[in-house]
Amino acid sequence: MTVSLVDKRIPSQRISGLDLPNKTWFAVLSISGMGKLVNTQFTNDPLIVTKSKASKMAKLIDEWAPPDDWCNGHDKKAHNMIKGHLIDFLRNCNGFRSH
Repeated sequence: MTVSLVDKRIPSQRISGLDLPNKTWFAVLSISGMGKLVNTQFTNDPLIVTKSKASKMAKLIDEWAPPDDWCNGHDKKAHNMIKGHLIDFLRNCNGFRSH
């Protein structure tokens, strides 16, 4: 199963979204302080996140070191690449919806 993050802009203006494996997304939700921004229950219930909260999420993720088993056990280089894509998305989206 995956979680899709989709920019809230209209389709012709939105930036590319992200699809993350559940385990990867749930690790992000487990970051200290994330519960103050979004519902951190490990479900696939949709989230609707504002631009401001997405920016705050990016800051938390930027300061976070992913666990070794994050991203289905890929190496640190892949972890940093995926983490970077997630941070870029959160900083540049106009808020997002998860599916």
